[in-house]
Amino acid sequence: MSAAASSWVRHDITDGVRRGIVFEVLVRRRTRAAVSGRATVPNDASTGGAAGSQPPVTECDSSELSHLLDLSETTISPGQEGNAPARSLAPMGSPELRLYDRGAASGPLSPAPESVGAGVPVSTTAFGDLPSVKAMGTGRAGIVVGFDTEFTTVDGARIIDSYQLVTPDPVDPSMMVEVVILPPLGSGARLSLHTALWTVVVAAELWHSALVPDEVGPRGVPRGAFWSDDWQERRDALAKLRVPIVLACHYGSADLTTFRTGGQSRELDSLVRLTSAAGGLVTLLPFRSQRGNENGHWWQSLSVSVRDTMSQAPAGKKSLAVLGEACGVTKLDVPEGWISRMTDYRREHLDEFLEYGINDAVIVVEYLARLWGDGVVPPITLSGGAAAALVDSGSSYLGASSPSEFRRKFAGLVDEDEGVEAVEEGDRLSFYAKRGRNPLDGAAAQLSSAFARAYHGGLNSCPMPGYYPTPTVDIDAQNAYPTAMALVRDLDWEAGAIEEVVHERSLTVDDVSSAATPFVGFVSFEFPADVAHPCLPIVADGTLVYPRTSEGVAGTWVCGPELWLALRLGAEVHCQIGYLGRELGQDGGPSLSLRHGVKQLIDDRNAAKKIFGKGSLEEQTLKTGVNSVYGKTAQDVAEQRSWDARAQEMDSVGGSAVSSPYHAATTTSFVRAQLLATMNQIVEHGGHVFSVTTDGFITDFTVDEVAGLDLYGLDEVLSDSRTALTGDPSIWEAKHAQDGLVNFTTRGNVSLSPGGVCAHNGLKAPKGTVPDSAEDRELLLTAVVTREGRVPNGYTRFPSFQELSRTEDRKDFLPSRVERSVSMDYDLKRQPVMPSMTPEMVPLPDGSVEEMATFTTQPWERVEDCLRARQIARDMAETGCLRTVAEWRDWNLKYTHGKGRRIVTPQRAVLMSIVMAHRQGVATIPTLADRSMTIADRLDWLGEWGLGTVSLGDWDNARRPERASQMLPIDTLDPYLDRMTSMAPGDHPTDADRLPY
Repeated sequence: MSAAASSWVRHDITDGVRRGIVFEVLVRRRTRAAVSGRATVPNDASTGGAAGSQPPVTECDSSELSHLLDLSETTISPGQEGNAPARSLAPMGSPELRLYDRGAASGPLSPAPESVGAGVPVSTTAFGDLPSVKAMGTGRAGIVVGFDTEFTTVDGARIIDSYQLVTPDPVDPSMMVEVVILPPLGSGARLSLHTALWTVVVAAELWHSALVPDEVGPRGVPRGAFWSDDWQERRDALAKLRVPIVLACHYGSADLTTFRTGGQSRELDSLVRLTSAAGGLVTLLPFRSQRGNENGHWWQSLSVSVRDTMSQAPAGKKSLAVLGEACGVTKLDVPEGWISRMTDYRREHLDEFLEYGINDAVIVVEYLARLWGDGVVPPITLSGGAAAALVDSGSSYLGASSPSEFRRKFAGLVDEDEGVEAVEEGDRLSFYAKRGRNPLDGAAAQLSSAFARAYHGGLNSCPMPGYYPTPTVDIDAQNAYPTAMALVRDLDWEAGAIEEVVHERSLTVDDVSSAATPFVGFVSFEFPADVAHPCLPIVADGTLVYPRTSEGVAGTWVCGPELWLALRLGAEVHCQIGYLGRELGQDGGPSLSLRHGVKQLIDDRNAAKKIFGKGSLEEQTLKTGVNSVYGKTAQDVAEQRSWDARAQEMDSVGGSAVSSPYHAATTTSFVRAQLLATMNQIVEHGGHVFSVTTDGFITDFTVDEVAGLDLYGLDEVLSDSRTALTGDPSIWEAKHAQDGLVNFTTRGNVSLSPGGVCAHNGLKAPKGTVPDSAEDRELLLTAVVTREGRVPNGYTRFPSFQELSRTEDRKDFLPSRVERSVSMDYDLKRQPVMPSMTPEMVPLPDGSVEEMATFTTQPWERVEDCLRARQIARDMAETGCLRTVAEWRDWNLKYTHGKGRRIVTPQRAVLMSIVMAHRQGVATIPTLADRSMTIADRLDWLGEWGLGTVSLGDWDNARRPERASQMLPIDTLDPYLDRMTSMAPGDHPTDADRLPY
């Protein structure tokens, strides 16, 4: 066994198995003191040689991994943990607010072996006093245990070198209890989660916590305190005698996968209790862990909630070093050459190994204390906390006394056992069905479904591919989504949310009198030929296409802001079915609960910026809150699926506390309308738009010139919103400026100018390349301009949460190599104007030049033309690329003279279009809407029309938003729809009803 420094007290444990593997436990207690800065673990010894053959990132601790990975975020709704009732706590803020840290405010402390780092003075103003922060936090007391591991990869397997856990002393929280558990050196042995946590319970004497029942002691509780002959009764009784722990880590995919599972009968598999959220692993509710001793006389009971600082950190500030700096605790470094050989480092430099490892766990605890308060259960994620803040402010604004009343007033939702059964089970939207809710009534159901179909993502396009050696600027809409949210008017769900139904007629400006008119409709359209950027999107080929006409398809679901703009651009818009929402009034004007909630978050962010400084943890936390609220309103509106580890299947994510199709769809429609109005007016005034991405665009107009555009009247509306939120009417700001631009596709452009744009279109830079650096820019530009086909772009990936938590064929957290090639070709969302195409020569960093076709584009006439063009380009990308003028002429030859799609209406297409029309709410067929019939009976009835058969899968998929673009025009379907809609339920078609095809 190893001999540790004198500050550690040593003992041995086995993992619940007689004569099992012996683990060495090291425990010490140190005074907590805030520190800042960055240091290196001292080590005078040689590193002992170079790193192993595998890249260092594969053999280290999670703190070294978290900032190197591409982490997709899955939003979730905040859960309610079942811990003990909250007690009064000190407000959130810096650790110096704790009584036992008061001394740190008087000046820096010198590092001392008995203290956790060195102290620096920081602001003593309580972050937690801000209204938004109060609402974001849980306010519940908890025992927070920080956790980290060190490991080494050897021959494709992970060797766990140590488990580190820390927690404040429950009696004297000025002391931090630090625990390191060491498996036999290089053995591959793993510890169970239960044993690791109970080791902390004993080391910190957590039974002294006010949150732990009096019956609990170092051995747990005696059998007689809870025993019953009924297994479930004694299990529930033991659960009440638990030690509640919040296990907090940094990037849990690396650390939470180090525990042993399956070693004993009924041994807890903690991974199936977890959920992936915001780049981390968390629990939505606590899970139980119970274990008896060898003779069953003593039992240990734990209630475990899991939090991950990856889900608690502002965007761009998720590395453990940054979190340590934010909370005043230094992130230590391992000397060069050792991070890939932590087993050797432990063997040869144990003291330094222990200091390095335990420090990461300390950062986790102190960061969460700084953010939410000492000994407080953190919210599941920052975005979930922001949603809670919106519920709090919205409840106050709408006069709601509870979250359920807020949902009723805000989104027209009630619990499943309330109201009427307005929606058939198969037609319920997952965002509310997953949460056990229903629309308030039939009008709420109809309107919510329509807005869910009209919910589309951001506007992303590349109107002018090529090389432009002229000054351009990247201009952003300031806080585009919060600004748009502040314009969305609340609906009066309780009075009947539908004010008017529009059916089969052309729309006029009177129907959509303002961009904020709460309107949604299924429309067909035609824009004038001189409109550069049509503004009504059709979902096709997994993206948004903006054709000049809807010819060839039945139509598309769209919201008020884009319809308002389309009418002002002179478009002819025919509405097959549309709904005008009934507005809710407040103080003589429209009710704007989102404006109230967003303004509170912005006000608190500005207060935090003033108190703690721009870029501070507090300011960045609230910035993340402001920016994430829109995503919470849109959560699962377009059905999202994620891995449910407990059920071992993919399932709907479910809505958040503020999910609302109406608010989400109207918000994103506002942002798209703002950009499209701006792009059209820039073109009208002789300018150019080269690229547009979500909330900004690249143009040759200056910010002042863009600010001078009236956006057909939308500028005034947006400025009013900005003034209400911030006091400043400005809606635009410059983000990047450059003298030369290589613009190759959507989300793909680069300039060699320092501070210019550098968007990779998914192309991963080599490891070690600093983002946006000169090296990064040169590599991207060279790869794009010299390519002769797809660009080889392999990368290292780590297993997904599904792979880590599945019960069969489970993977460990080990890297694998993915070999791929990425197309950098223009994506053809708009039609190239071939006469405009010129061969521009792009200068490369090495002094050579390469050709890049440069051209303007125009909207496709029909979405079908776009799809055919994109397929031709995909086929060509298998053996080459579209970079030079000659290559584009080859594409154009195939497009112009190649075989097109046959324009036919086969029976299958007619049948599926009829099903889509009904399922999309465009037409109502009485028999298909008859809830007294089973789905199978309804499908059998469809089969009687002689058009073929419809499967249950066809029926389910027909309601998906992207299917609207596959629906044949309504006039093609009318001969059958007229007969079907006029036929009463129970009647069956005869030969006279069936039409020949």
